[in-house]
Amino acid sequence: MTRSSVAALVHKDLRITWRSPMFALISVLVPVAFTLLYAVVIHVSTTAPIAIADEDGSDRSRQLIAVMEDMHNDDGPYYEVLTTDPAEAWERYADGTVGAVLTIPSGFAADVDARRATEVGLALVNINADGTKNQHLRLEQAMRTFNEDAGVPAASRLAVTEEGVLDRDIPITVYLGAALVVFAALYSGIVNAGVAIAREWEDRTAKSLVLSPAGPVALIAGKWLSVLVTSLVTISVAALGIGAVLGFPLTRLGPHSLVVLAVVWLYGLGIGTLLGVILRKSLPLVPIAVILAVGHFLVCGYESYLRGFAHGGVAEVLWTSTRWIPLAPLFDAVRFEAAALPTPAGLPWGLAASALIAVGLTALAADRLARTGTFAQGQ
Repeated sequence: MTRSSVAALVHKDLRITWRSPMFALISVLVPVAFTLLYAVVIHVSTTAPIAIADEDGSDRSRQLIAVMEDMHNDDGPYYEVLTTDPAEAWERYADGTVGAVLTIPSGFAADVDARRATEVGLALVNINADGTKNQHLRLEQAMRTFNEDAGVPAASRLAVTEEGVLDRDIPITVYLGAALVVFAALYSGIVNAGVAIAREWEDRTAKSLVLSPAGPVALIAGKWLSVLVTSLVTISVAALGIGAVLGFPLTRLGPHSLVVLAVVWLYGLGIGTLLGVILRKSLPLVPIAVILAVGHFLVCGYESYLRGFAHGGVAEVLWTSTRWIPLAPLFDAVRFEAAALPTPAGLPWGLAASALIAVGLTALAADRLARTGTFAQGQ
């Protein structure tokens, strides 16, 4: 092959890419999106913001705080102390801007100097047993360092007591398993609905369906019903696999979880329907569906990991977004039911908002179908 032949081939391929950039964009978008999403997850796994209610205000309490601020590993410091003012600490905890408060009680210095046993209090959002364990491990290390620096004998060393928001910690298998079940419902809705609609353009049958007297709503409704069976199989197989691998307690899932999964599936159908109408091709649709579903999973389903580290940077933006993304309380509703805990307060809002978004996305898709005026040759 001559050099001119190679140059001609390169020119031809670049010209095709320029005229039809969709596949090139997808090839770039998918790895970049996954890289950014997982980079955020890795980034937030080191430094944990914490509020300290220093009720003692002594040199000893400041010594303990300094020990915590000095703790670090090669990835960064363990703690970022946001405040030591008791009123501000509890205010931050109450409004959800910090996930843990350490209380250093009044008389702390006197007890330490007198070699009397004393305790500090830890209040935290204990939605994830893994996060609670990490807090304890770090505080235990701080306690050991403080005791050694202060020369406190073993019989009267500093200890920590915990007070969680929930009655008990949610095991990591339940926390993760519930998120994966909801993810399966979301992903199956997006992909199945999107591919079912896009296939009509790929099979060159869209024109007769879109222009039929039944209208676009009938087309969408028919597609949703046709993918119901496939979605049920997808969700069921995924749930059984999660139960077998993680030991997730599927038998604890009741009406609340079933309603949540149905609404999440409808939410996914709305997204998939709009994507199918816009893209009209299955190949670019599937990776975009993966990005959207995984993004919801990491931000809403893994919210507790962001909560603990959400102070500054991208992590704070993502965590703040969970307050207005309606799927966040739906993930919690499934894991709370699986852990035999009371239903989260945000469930009604999450269900209503998710359903409204699904209706809105579907209405946009139907309107776009109704206004479709061009079809590929052979339709």
